[in-house]
Amino acid sequence: MKIMLVRDRNVLNTNWLVYFVNLLAEKGYEIVLACDTYNKLGSGNVLSDKVKLVNLNEKTSNPLVNLWRQVRGKLFPACFRFKKLIETEKPDLIICYFPVDLFNVTRFQNHNIPIVLMVHNYPPVVLDKYRKKPFLTRWFYKRSFKKVDVFHVLLNSYVQAVHNFFEPKRIESIANVVYQFPDDEKVDLNHEKKRIIYVTRVEKKIKRPHLLIEAFGRLAKDFPDWTVEIWGLQKYPDYDRELENLIKKYHIEKNVFLKGYNKDVQALYRTADIHAFPSLVEGFSLALADGMACGLPSLGFKEALSVNEVIVDGHNGFLADDLDDFTAKLRKLMEDKSLRIKLGKNAVEDMKNYTPEVIIGKWENLINSLVKKDKNA
Repeated sequence: MKIMLVRDRNVLNTNWLVYFVNLLAEKGYEIVLACDTYNKLGSGNVLSDKVKLVNLNEKTSNPLVNLWRQVRGKLFPACFRFKKLIETEKPDLIICYFPVDLFNVTRFQNHNIPIVLMVHNYPPVVLDKYRKKPFLTRWFYKRSFKKVDVFHVLLNSYVQAVHNFFEPKRIESIANVVYQFPDDEKVDLNHEKKRIIYVTRVEKKIKRPHLLIEAFGRLAKDFPDWTVEIWGLQKYPDYDRELENLIKKYHIEKNVFLKGYNKDVQALYRTADIHAFPSLVEGFSLALADGMACGLPSLGFKEALSVNEVIVDGHNGFLADDLDDFTAKLRKLMEDKSLRIKLGKNAVEDMKNYTPEVIIGKWENLINSLVKKDKNA
């Protein structure tokens, strides 16, 4: 069975995507990973030899070809290139990572190949923007959405959110695969590092690292030997300055650090005692889940979608009502090593619900039902 997974760019930057297609290839599926990008293929992850990567607009060693591809990428829609690729590869199933990928495999095309559209976040975050497009673009996307056989969401609680936008043929809830750490790669909470980390994108509206700094700032005098490290891509200089000013306000320049991007995220968890996660909403946060699978107790907010389903309050971490409660529960975790160890052990066990065997098994059931149904039609 041949599966074409489409993402327009940055395919090798996305850990989960590469892990997912490699796992499908190991199951015996013929995988074509297709994109259309001149400069943004990405790096940092290695595809299995069993996965065929096709970049329809890749940069070559020929300057004239490169010039043409740059011009072509701006003047001619990618859907025509994908149309030709689909006719060549003849996949049994197409999985689209983003709505733009769905657009590229359906616009001006009449194939009857079943399509799965992934929704890798809280659905309104992904889908609401298409309501705000100009009329003609909105009309094209509406036609494309109607061709989707299955909308894939990450949590059961997100199913209704898709219904609020469309009348889909079918919705399936399948979480992300969570890497299962071998025992020698898990964090050793018996060895106290006195370090809190937050692995995130440094951004104000959704990720909210300022709330962690604020909470720690209130506690810092009682825990002078503890540190906070915020790891992740920094793209907003004004917000970075805001965080630096907040750090100065509490005089915690020697305790709180913006560490920037690090590819080896898994190694970071072993350096910490607590994973604080003040995000407002997630699709299914692998940063959070990976930290828990490594054995870290986590702290988030009860209002935070996805976070409030992955963290079970009092069992594998804590969920806070507000900033005051977040601060109080952070104190509780910092004070009590035995509590951290207990919550961390529970977190490891809970993340076994997202093993490759469990999650890829659900994908196999979905894939086989779609292709079998299509072939019997």
